[in-house]
Amino acid sequence: MKKHLLLLLCSIFFVTISCRNNHDDEPLENKNQINFQLIGKGNLTGNYAAQQNTVITNTTQWNNFLSQIDGQNNHPSAGFTETNIDFNQFMVIVVIDAVYPNGGHSVDIITVEENPQNIEIDVEKLLQGNVTTVVTQPYHIVKIPKILKPVIFS
Repeated sequence: MKKHLLLLLCSIFFVTISCRNNHDDEPLENKNQINFQLIGKGNLTGNYAAQQNTVITNTTQWNNFLSQIDGQNNHPSAGFTETNIDFNQFMVIVVIDAVYPNGGHSVDIITVEENPQNIEIDVEKLLQGNVTTVVTQPYHIVKIPKILKPVIFS
């Protein structure tokens, strides 16, 4: 009887070990989806900016950026949903792709997620076309609540 009990206990022990999830030692990462508000999306033409993934956290940075993209004959910021940002409550995420010799390209902010260490911005190029012969530079600009964590673009 003792042998059967010992055999049963050993069997339970080995089954428990073999069924253990390989990820049990990894901490569960809590990710919270952050809703973002569109400020502007489209293509710069005429005035171009450096290709960038940038976080703007104050009015001076924002005004400098607007001065970069707005030119004498071209004012893309006129089509933005807003240009007067309350940087005490919000920060602005700016994604500007490369300059292309043709149209039909886009750069897209897909998700913004907060985890315990940082904020992750998922950026993708959904359109990679050869539609027009106009030189273009895709951009996507959003605002999110101000969070004092590093921002990582992927």
